[in-house]
Amino acid sequence: MKLMVAILMMFLGALSVCAQKVSVGADPGVDVTKYKTYAWSRDAPSTNPIVVEMVRTAVDDQLATKGLRKVDVDPELTVVIFGSQDSDIHVSNPSWSPSLNSIATGVAVGSQSWLVTRGTLVVDMLDTKTKNSVWRGQATQTLDRGPTGDRAKDAKTVEKPIKNAVKKMFKQFPHPSRK
Repeated sequence: MKLMVAILMMFLGALSVCAQKVSVGADPGVDVTKYKTYAWSRDAPSTNPIVVEMVRTAVDDQLATKGLRKVDVDPELTVVIFGSQDSDIHVSNPSWSPSLNSIATGVAVGSQSWLVTRGTLVVDMLDTKTKNSVWRGQATQTLDRGPTGDRAKDAKTVEKPIKNAVKKMFKQFPHPSRK
């Protein structure tokens, strides 16, 4: 019996280590609620366009529930997504939220980079006019399964984690919860 309990505890511990983690931040100097329209960035290179479309659909659904409208002309926000399934990438971090990167100095300086580790999904919202990030959500343990060469199969394996991650992110939109 003790052996069974010990094995169960190890299994549950392993599950908690692998659990999806979501963090969200918003520029405290910007009223994110003032934005009513958005468009997608045209700069979304991807090894799997099916996964990109899956993320975009999940984000579109969440933004619609928050009252934002997708437009083709003159958006107030530009939405950019980054993800890493098979390699690491770097993206510029918002100076207002050092906790959303691996360089937690809190010093706002010029352009910085941070590592998006394997399995991470990042949704970044930029003020279209200023090009400054105003809101960012990131989820780890979301895109962990590496590509197999079958794009449809790969997309199917990450569909549920993507939907869950985006939903968790946008529960905290426009204002991240304080912990």
